[in-house]
Amino acid sequence: MKTYLAIDLGAESGRGVLVRLKSGKVEMEEIHRFANRPVRLGGTLFWDFPFLFAEILVALRLCVEKGVKVTAIGVDTWGVDFGLLGPNGQLLGNPVHYRDARTDGIHEYSNPIMTTQEVFEATAAEPWAISSLFQLLSMKKNACPVLEMARDFLNVPDLINYFLTGVKASEKTIVSTANLMDCDGRWSQEVIRRFKLPDMFHDLVEPGTTLGPITEEIQRQTGMGPVPVVATCGHDTSAVAAAVPAEGKNWAFLSCGTWSILGKLQDRPVTSKQAFEQGFCNEYTLASWFVCRNILGLWLVQELKRKWDTSTDAWDYTRITDEARSARSTGMFSVNDQRLMAPADMEETLYGILKETGQSKPASRGELVRCVLESLSLEYAYRLNLITELTGQKSETIYMIGGGIKNTLLCQLTADACGIAVHAGADQCTSLGNALTVAVAMGDLDGPEDVRKVMRNSFELVTYQPRDFKAWTAKLEQYTRMQSQGTR
Repeated sequence: MKTYLAIDLGAESGRGVLVRLKSGKVEMEEIHRFANRPVRLGGTLFWDFPFLFAEILVALRLCVEKGVKVTAIGVDTWGVDFGLLGPNGQLLGNPVHYRDARTDGIHEYSNPIMTTQEVFEATAAEPWAISSLFQLLSMKKNACPVLEMARDFLNVPDLINYFLTGVKASEKTIVSTANLMDCDGRWSQEVIRRFKLPDMFHDLVEPGTTLGPITEEIQRQTGMGPVPVVATCGHDTSAVAAAVPAEGKNWAFLSCGTWSILGKLQDRPVTSKQAFEQGFCNEYTLASWFVCRNILGLWLVQELKRKWDTSTDAWDYTRITDEARSARSTGMFSVNDQRLMAPADMEETLYGILKETGQSKPASRGELVRCVLESLSLEYAYRLNLITELTGQKSETIYMIGGGIKNTLLCQLTADACGIAVHAGADQCTSLGNALTVAVAMGDLDGPEDVRKVMRNSFELVTYQPRDFKAWTAKLEQYTRMQSQGTR
C-alpha cells in the first residue's frame, strides 16, 4: 500500500487528505482541515500565506504523530493568484486575493496593447480581469515597486512547493490559468514581450514532476523524513479532470457543485473566435489539454434553500428535490443571465426573469426548483452542442462528478436534455486527481488511463439513460433560441 498526502486548498478552507492506493483502488482519509480567511489590510485583500503554510505543516506533523508513512506530497489550489520572490528568494509580500479591486477596469489599460481576443488566442485561457497576467499589469500600471524587485513568479501551489523544497518550478496546469502560457505549453513570449513584463518566468514543468524532498528545515519542524514533493496538477480543476473515471475516448465530463464545469479532453487547445465569444477556455491537465466552460450550478438551489429553510419549516435538500421530482415542468430561463450571479433574493429574481419572457409563475416551490434543474440541464446540453461544434467531436457519454451527483434528479434531467447516457460517480475528485498524479510521478501508476481505471475500480458509477427524446429536443431548441439575446 502506498499513501500520498494531498494538500488541497480552496477559497474558503484547506485540508490535508491521505489517499491510500492498494490493489488498484483508492481510499481517502481527511487528516486536517483549516479555514482560509483572507485579510484586508491597507485597502488590499490578501491571502494569509504564512498561516496557510503553517497549517500545511500541521498536516505533515499529524502524519508523523499518527505513524503514517507518506510516500509523497502534492499541492493543489485555486487558480490565477501568485507570489513574487526577491533576489535572495524571499517572498515579497503576501499574495493578493483575486477578488481585490486592483484589476478593476484593467482591460482599458491592456486592450490598446493587446486585446482580450489576442490574449485568448495566444494563451488559450479566458482573459478575465483576475488572471495572473492582468494582476501583474495592474502592478505595472501603478508602478508597484514589488514588481520591479521581483526575480521569480510562482503561482500559489508552486510557491508552497518552493517553501517545502527550495525548488523553484512552475507547473503547467496552474500556469494555464494565468494567461501566460502558450498553446505549446511554454511561457508565452508574445504576451511577455508585448506587455514588457520582467524577466521572472523560469522553469515550466509537467504535472507529475518530482521536485525533491522537503528541506531539512521542514523536516526539523515536522518530524517528517525527506519525503518527496511532486508538482502535481496544481490547479484544482485540472486535478478534477485528471480523475474523471471515464473509459474510452468520446466522452465529456461535468463537474457539478456550486459551480459547474463542462469539459472535454483535447490534444490541442481550441482558440477560435467562436470559442472566445462563447466564453470557453482551455486548461492543461495530466498529459492533455481540455476545453471547458464554467456554468452557474447548484448555487441557484442553494440560494433558494437559504431563503426557505427555517427552524419552523425545514426545507433541506432532500425535501427540495422530492418536491421538484413530483412537480410538473413549467418553463425555463437562461442560466447565463448575469442577474443570477449574486441576487439579493434568488426566488424573486427568478420570478422576474420568467415574467419578462412571458412565462407563468410557478405554482409551487417544487415547480420553481424543477424549472431551475431543467434549465441547468438544458444549459449543459446547449454548451455540449457548442463543444461539438468547436472540436468537431461528438461526445457519446457524459461523466458527471462532484457533489452535484447526489442530486439524482439533476443527473437524470442532464441525460434527458443531452440525449446521451450520464455516468455519475466520485464526488471527491480534486484530492484524488492530486494524489493519483503524484502516484504517476512515483511510478506507482502508468499514466492518465491508469488513473481513470483506478477511479472506476474505486467508485460505483450510476448510469442514467435519456428519456422522452422528442420532448427534450423541442425544449433544447427553445432554450437555444433564448440564447440569441445572450450574455457570455
